[in-house]
Amino acid sequence: MAALIVGGDHVAVYTKYLQEIGYPTIRHWNGRRNSECHRQIPADTSLVVILIDQVSHGLAKKARRSAMEMCVPIVFSGRGVGQLGEAMASLQT
Repeated sequence: MAALIVGGDHVAVYTKYLQEIGYPTIRHWNGRRNSECHRQIPADTSLVVILIDQVSHGLAKKARRSAMEMCVPIVFSGRGVGQLGEAMASLQT
């Protein structure tokens, strides 16, 4: 299982958390380059995490649309692993 984190610069804490809950492969798009708006979500991705406080609207919209087309779960989280944990809990219910 692989996860994609969209947004943010320093995502080591998010990466560690996701690895602890069963996502050994983590990819990260920080959104700083315009080319990232044109990238495709890798086919083996099973979760997309969008850090809403740290991403442009355009990239968030593109990532959301692509994930929905692939039927991949999307989690929207603010800053902090606590908020990511809450978002993940709501995903599993």
